[in-house]
Amino acid sequence: MRIVVSLIIILWVFAFSVGCQANPVDTETPLENISSPVSPPTENTTQVPSSLPLPDDAGLRDLIEKAKTDLAQRLSIPINQIGLLDVTEVEWSDSSLDCPQPGMAYLQVITPGYRIVLEVNAQVYEYHSNRDAYVIYCENSVHPFLPKP
Repeated sequence: MRIVVSLIIILWVFAFSVGCQANPVDTETPLENISSPVSPPTENTTQVPSSLPLPDDAGLRDLIEKAKTDLAQRLSIPINQIGLLDVTEVEWSDSSLDCPQPGMAYLQVITPGYRIVLEVNAQVYEYHSNRDAYVIYCENSVHPFLPKP
């Protein structure tokens, strides 16, 4: 019985914490503490990466735009310098979206979502999302489960 009560409490806490976020993009880490694999472009750099066309699904387009907006803020660059390399539907192994943060506990449930791969100046950046509104930059990616067709 204690296990059932504990699971209910954990589910409630998780649902409340995810559902009440004003901005679902990961804002836990101050931007000045993030090491970027590339330097911001100089004034002479106007290289615009090639990019996949945006998908027809409005919800997925919104997730991609959130990822691009977050990356543009992290690198202090215009959003139009960010290219979309890949978007893959995946099943994350837990509620961390396979991008766990130290000191956090996550529900051990399969979580459907997307792996969004962006590019700036030949550097690749990976974002993980659920299917709703949560997008997180994942510096140390774990390979997701691909759903069965």
